[in-house]
Amino acid sequence: MSQTKKGELTNHCAKPLAETPMPLLHPDEAKAIITSILVDFTEGDAENLIHYLEHVGFDIAAIQTGKELLPAWLGHYRIGQGTYDIDRALLDFTTWPPIAREIFRLLAEKAKTESLAK
Repeated sequence: MSQTKKGELTNHCAKPLAETPMPLLHPDEAKAIITSILVDFTEGDAENLIHYLEHVGFDIAAIQTGKELLPAWLGHYRIGQGTYDIDRALLDFTTWPPIAREIFRLLAEKAKTESLAK
């Protein structure tokens, strides 16, 4: 990945990533990715989980028990019968400030390494 002059992320093609079509995932794969994002946060610091849920606009007050969390989480990204908005889930994940900072740190590091190699 690299950045255009406008600061857009690209996949080394002329088009920004936002304009590059992503391959379609099977609904089970999309569900597994969305589930794994939640699981990763539930295994960590509870405060980070709460901040992330707020970041993505998840209404934590709408659930009454822990058993309702995963179905409600999947419902947050469901766009049809068995279909999930994986693009939105990944955009939410990559724009969460700690993740976004790391992405840009890695991109800057890669750019620096590439420029030194020339």
